[in-house]
Amino acid sequence: MVSDDLARRFLHVNLNCDSLRVTEALYVGALGLSVRMRTDHSVPTNGAILGMDDETFCETAFFYDSRGGRDGCALEAIEFHDPGLKRDSNTDPTRPGIRAALMWVADLDTTAGVLRNSGIPVGDPVDGLISGVKAVLAVDADGVVVELAQCPPDVDAPNGALFSGVRISAINAVATAEFLTTIGFAEVEAPTTMTIASDQLAPGAAADSAECVVARFALPEDAHRFTVSVVQHPDTVAQEPVPWGGNRQGLYRCALRVESVDEALAALPDSVEVRGDPVWCPLPGTKIEGLYIAFLRSPDGVVFEFVERPLAFFSR
Repeated sequence: MVSDDLARRFLHVNLNCDSLRVTEALYVGALGLSVRMRTDHSVPTNGAILGMDDETFCETAFFYDSRGGRDGCALEAIEFHDPGLKRDSNTDPTRPGIRAALMWVADLDTTAGVLRNSGIPVGDPVDGLISGVKAVLAVDADGVVVELAQCPPDVDAPNGALFSGVRISAINAVATAEFLTTIGFAEVEAPTTMTIASDQLAPGAAADSAECVVARFALPEDAHRFTVSVVQHPDTVAQEPVPWGGNRQGLYRCALRVESVDEALAALPDSVEVRGDPVWCPLPGTKIEGLYIAFLRSPDGVVFEFVERPLAFFSR
């Protein structure tokens, strides 16, 4: 049985972007998410907690879907001013890291058409690796694959897309699965070998396929509202984990709710890599003074935050 001291639900997934304006135009303007919080970029923050210079200037916007902060996961978009963004010139869809985000939409064909008309690359229909249903893949300006899937009949998306999952490209799916279940995730689908076509990883990819290991996970309070799909591709196995450094372009880290950071860390075995001591992270310009957090790294180099955010904050 998973300890209640460990991760309970997703709070946000971080996207480091070249331009917050461009990112907002896609996720807010085209996909219908809304900006609920925005930090003051003129106030310095401590970048050293994520492997950057001590003093960091950046602007952060939190995009929420219609479920809001109590029932949904935010997309935390950050534009770095100083130090600047570490751009990712590698377009290999099998490289380790968080490679895709799932958006459920009310009308898949209409949404795909809107994105195509906006100049966003959109592929042909595929079997979605996060959604598990018919989907189309788009690519944002920072190389993030956006899996667009038709909402199931029991899911209502009247006001834009619902941000409902991510896909991790894993060096070793079994090791990543062990890490996720150790920090609080439940296994929804055990690691299974299946044939994956390249165009299921990124739109416009070569017409080939490979035997991959696929698994799915969720946190206790998220149920099936937000899931993590893990895919181990043969081309990923020999690659290196994502380097440490919080200003790397694309989807970089996931923030998870815990009741107490100290108690969550105490419940972890030594096999989990914890980066530094817990820290206080201010959020200048927002209604939240700050958050007490600790950073962990998966075997693939994906950063997960334990964020101290008691359940009482989510009561209605």
